[in-house]
Amino acid sequence: MTPGRRRAFTLAETLVAVAVLGLVAAGGMRLSVLSVRALGEVREGRERLALSRNLWLRAVSGKLESRGRENGISWETGRFGFPGQDGLPPGYSCGTVVITGAAPGREKMILYVPDRMISRGRKQ
Repeated sequence: MTPGRRRAFTLAETLVAVAVLGLVAAGGMRLSVLSVRALGEVREGRERLALSRNLWLRAVSGKLESRGRENGISWETGRFGFPGQDGLPPGYSCGTVVITGAAPGREKMILYVPDRMISRGRKQ
């Protein structure tokens, strides 16, 4: 180094640093977009779970109509009799609640609701 001369970054070093910084920023943006999307899916899943839990409780208590529409979903109740299974109590069957979403894919979910709830050895 000669006396009186300053040491500084070259143009090539500056360009490499800016390129690396750009790659890090692009990766960070990608991660934030993915996390927002995942958070939306979790929120939607929680809403579905709460809605299905509400419908199941209404079906168990006998307060669910046979057909209906609520909060962008529709449902229909039916019967399910366990065909071909031995060893079930006589007349044991359960109801079904078929939930259909309003989304373009129209996902279906089936809830099975026993006619008799058995808890701690007692029939309710």
